[in-house]
Formats: sequence, structure tokens, C-alpha cells
Amino acid sequence: MKLRHLDWRIVLSVAVFAMLMQQAFSYVCQIVMPILANRIAEDFGISRAWLGFYLFLQNIAAIIGAMSCGGFILRFGALRISQWCLVLMGGSLLVVSTGFLWVYPIAAILLGVSAVSTPASSHILSQVCPPRLAPVVFSIKQTGVPVGSLIGGLLIPFLLTISFYSATFKTPVHLDAYGTAFVTGLIVYLVAISLQPIREHFDADRDSSIRLTFSGVSETMKFVLSHPQLRDISLGAFAFGGLQSIFAGFFILFLIDGLGYTETEAGSAFAISAFTAVGARIFWGYLGSTLLSARSILGTLGIFGSLAATLTSFYDTSWSYSLIIGVAILYNITALGWHGILLAEVARLSPLEKVGGVTGSVLAFTSVAMMIYPAVYGGVLAITGSYSVGFLICSIPALCSGLIFLRPPIKSPWVSVIFRAILWCGDPKRLIFTAVILMAGASIGILVVYLRLT
Repeated sequence: MKLRHLDWRIVLSVAVFAMLMQQAFSYVCQIVMPILANRIAEDFGISRAWLGFYLFLQNIAAIIGAMSCGGFILRFGALRISQWCLVLMGGSLLVVSTGFLWVYPIAAILLGVSAVSTPASSHILSQVCPPRLAPVVFSIKQTGVPVGSLIGGLLIPFLLTISFYSATFKTPVHLDAYGTAFVTGLIVYLVAISLQPIREHFDADRDSSIRLTFSGVSETMKFVLSHPQLRDISLGAFAFGGLQSIFAGFFILFLIDGLGYTETEAGSAFAISAFTAVGARIFWGYLGSTLLSARSILGTLGIFGSLAATLTSFYDTSWSYSLIIGVAILYNITALGWHGILLAEVARLSPLEKVGGVTGSVLAFTSVAMMIYPAVYGGVLAITGSYSVGFLICSIPALCSGLIFLRPPIKSPWVSVIFRAILWCGDPKRLIFTAVILMAGASIGILVVYLRLT
């Protein structure tokens, strides 16, 4: 397809639509296994907990892929990498369709390394999008996640119900879980092929002379950690990604097992609140393109996302269904509405030729969070038996990140800042003053309790 002579607005629209569809069907692949997990566990007679191991392998592969994708994007082109990601994701579903449990770790790894689809799409959009429009354009592209959730939520249950009569085998054929994975994989392959006509234009900047070395990975990560603003954004990606992971993993279970709601009621609450993230992402992008800075928006999202997680921890049976949904909506428009504005800011701060690699390094922190947070939450749940405590604990990093975004970037390394803070707090005069205040407060408290008891 010849796009060179077309108006830049048309080229940008083509890029946004193509990357939105790529993002949508990438997310379809992400939710296939969680939807099929129960059926597969029944078929093999194993615990549903096997899904946790599958997701662990997937996120390990995602971290490696995100950190090392920069050289591949520059050498082969971001559009080609996008196609490869879809091919690998479709391949992971074909592996699942075999019905052999022992090869499923391969499917998890294929799905994980394909997480570089987001850095690849960021690279493409950064080449064709004017900087002033980047926040809203990136936000529109990132609505591919809720769009993919909608597509997957409708497509996969529909495929599970399909039956037809085979004249060859003279027997009815049901797609079941494995046939559903196979057909979904083929659909993803068709999406990958549909991107081919625009490959020549969007991969015009590829450089076959780029060498693929591990030094490039370390250099990119060093650049991210040494850049004050990117360092703050990486912390935000970790904190927000963690809140996203526990909402996706435990919100429905909280409502069903912790509060006694039905699967339909819990699923509806999840779907209603998730749908609001579509408009929220575009709205934050619009604000970032017009009225406010990206840091101020990310700071606001961090603080209110932490508030939403804290309110979620207070859920109990006395709460109305509408109030629960209201808090879930606040959670989604804040803790799950950060993607577009954050990715646009990463693209703005990155060298033009390294947008994909830098984006991958930043998103590696999100993948780390998506491993750590569910593990921490699961451990807390096992120890306390409470769904509330985990949400409260996991809200703390988001609050810290929000406060960091609302102040100018700290130019010196965080280690030195923390060390200076410890020295400041360790000053003998301040320690004595703090001890006196605490003792006075404790004395007053004891006196009040004593007077009430007597």
C-alpha cells in the first residue's frame, strides 16, 4: 500500500487503527487461557492453581522480551515485529489446542515474549504522530486492551458452544476448549497477515546492519535508570501495573468467594467497570495533549488509584452492589487508565530511534509487578484469609508513585536520596523530639482510656 503521498492525518489514522487492532487481538490471546483454565483443569484432573504457574512463566518471558526488543525493532522494523508477535501468540494457542499438558509451558513462553507488541506499536506511532497529539493518540491505541477484552469475552464463549456434523467422520464435532484455542489462533494469524500491505511504509526506517547484542539491552536499561523522568515513570509502571494485575486476578474472586455474589453479578461488575476505562484513557490523553502535563496526570492517577484500592479493601457484605461498582469504576479509570499517557511520555523522552527499546525497558517493570503483586496478594490471602488486606498493602506503592510525580524529578540517584533521608531521620535531636512527641501522645491516650474505664 502506497502511503507516502497521502496526507499525514490519513497516515496517522491508518497507523492508529492498525496498532489498535494489533493490541486488541494481542489481548484476546492473553485472556484465552484464563477463560479456558477451568475446563482444561477438569479434563486433566488437576488443580486450578496450575494457571498461576502458566502466568508466572508468561511474565518471566515477557520481562526478557521487553528488555531485549529494541535491537529487533530497529533491525527488522516495528511493523514486522508486530506481525511476529501475533504469529507467536497464535502459535501459543495452537500449542494449547494440541491437548498435551506437558507442552503448555512452551505456549506460556511464546505468549510472554510476544509482549513486545506494545513497544513496537509505540515505535510506529512515534514516527508519524506530532508530539502535541501523542498523549491522546497513544491513549486511543491503548483502548485496544478493553476492545480486546470485549472481543474475547464474546468470541471465546461463542466458539465454545459451536457444534457441527462431520460427514467425513460421521459424527458431531464440538469445538470444546482445544478447538476454541485452535480457531482463535487462526483468526489471530489472519490479523497478522492483514498488516502486510502497510509494512513497506511503516518499516522504511529498519536497518539491517543493526547488531543484536546483550550490550544493547544493558545500555537501554542504564539509560532508563539514569534518566530522572524515565526513572519515575518506571516506578509508576511498576505500581500501576501491580494494581492492574490484582484487580484482574482477584476482583471477581473477591466478590464471589468473599462477598457471596454470583458469578454473573461479579462478572457484570467487572465488565461494567472495565468498559469505563475506554473513555477514561482517551480523556486523560486529551488532558495531556491540551491542559495538563503528563506528570501531573500520572500523579493524580497514582493518588486516586491508591485511594480506589484502599476503598476496595473496605468492601464487605453491608456495601450495596451499586457502591461496589462505583469504587470499581474509580479503580478502572485511575489505576487502569494510565497506559496511553505513560507510553506517550516515554516516547517523548526517548531518542526517536530508540522509542521501542526504551518503552520495552520501562514496561519490563510492569511485567515484574505482574509477577510480584499476585504472589504477594496470594501469600497474604493464604495467611490472613482476607481479600481486603492485599488490596490495602498493594495501594502503598501507587500512593508513593503519585506523590513522586507531583514534584519535580529527583536528579540524583534514588539510593543517595534514600541514604540522605535516613541520615536526616537519624539526627539525634530529631530522634529525641520524635520520642518526646510519641511518649506524650501515648500518655494522653492511656489517660483517656483510664478515665473512661473508671
